[in-house]
Amino acid sequence: MIRRIDHISIAVRDLNRAKAFFLDGLGGRELFSMPMPLENYRWTTIELGTSCFIELVDPLEKDGFLNRFLETRGEGPHHITIQVDDIQETRRTLQARGIPTFGFSESLVGWKEFFIHPRDAFGTLLQFAEFNPLDWINPGYIPPSYREFAPPQEIESKPEKLEIRKVETEEGSQVEIRQGEEVIRIPEAQLEDFIQSLKSNI
Repeated sequence: MIRRIDHISIAVRDLNRAKAFFLDGLGGRELFSMPMPLENYRWTTIELGTSCFIELVDPLEKDGFLNRFLETRGEGPHHITIQVDDIQETRRTLQARGIPTFGFSESLVGWKEFFIHPRDAFGTLLQFAEFNPLDWINPGYIPPSYREFAPPQEIESKPEKLEIRKVETEEGSQVEIRQGEEVIRIPEAQLEDFIQSLKSNI
C-alpha cells in the first residue's frame, strides 16, 4: 500500500531566508519550485543528503490556507507526503480499516492525492499521493533515492550536471563547485590562484 515517505513539508514565511538556511547552511540542493496561484502558495523541493527531501511552502498572498496556518501555528512542519502506487486502492483500504480521508484530487496532471486529518493521525496532516517523483524535479539530475524511477539507460548515460555558484559562509565569500554529491569550496580571494594552478597542470 505505502511505497515510501517522499518528503516533509515545512511552512515558512520568507522563502529566501529559508532557502539560505537549507541550501547554504545545510548544503541542500534545490530540485524544483512551483507557484500555485489559485491556492495562494508556492512549494519548493530541496534534497538533503542522499535520501532526505524537504518541501518548503510559502504564501503568495495574505489570504489562503497557508497564511491562515502561519497565523495560527507559526512556521514549522505542515504535512508529511507518502507515495503510493495506487491512490484509489490505498483510499479504499484505509476506509475499510475505519480511517477517514478527505480532499481527494486529480487536479494536477501526473499527481493524485488525498489526506488524513491531523485529528485522525496523532496531530499530523498526512498527504497520500500517486506520482512519479522525476516528473516533479528539474530535468538533468536524478537524486540517488529517485534512481529506481528512471529508465536504466538514463541512469547510465546522463552525467550529473556541474554547478558553480557563489556562496556566503562564516569564512567569507566562496565559490562552490558541485557535481552530484561531490562539493568543493574555494575562497573567492584564492580563485585566481586556483585557476592558474589548473592551467599549469593541463
